Amino acid sequence: MGGHVAEKLFIGKRKITTGCSSDLKGATDIAYQAVMRFGMFGEEVGYMSSSTEELSEEMKAQIDTKVKQILQESETRVEKLLLGKGSQLRALAKNLYWYDYLDAKEMDLVLNGKSLDKERVREWKTENASDDPSSSQPLVQF
Repeated sequence: MGGHVAEKLFIGKRKITTGCSSDLKGATDIAYQAVMRFGMFGEEVGYMSSSTEELSEEMKAQIDTKVKQILQESETRVEKLLLGKGSQLRALAKNLYWYDYLDAKEMDLVLNGKSLDKERVREWKTENASDDPSSSQPLVQF
């Protein structure tokens, strides 16, 4: 879920790549397991060890509704977390763009507001990134 939300926030809703598809698949698989196998999200679904082929259409719909709710709640939590660290994420994104890679020490320096003493491989194209996540403009622009 984190990769999908990060792309939405930082490169824009219209530019989300297929690279985050494994994040979404993983989150969806975990949500289905939580609902179907572990009974974690309500008595209306309960515990089941059967495959979805053996379930009624009504039960499948209930499971799908619960999974969708879990994923939406997760997306909201991840958005809040990422937006709370927005300036740090923008700093990391810019530095990764400038230098192509950062080691742990360099990441620590960037996260603490320090400049890196190494040659950039490219320059940042714009400094006018929007800080409004509801805007159609991404938080970080390349």
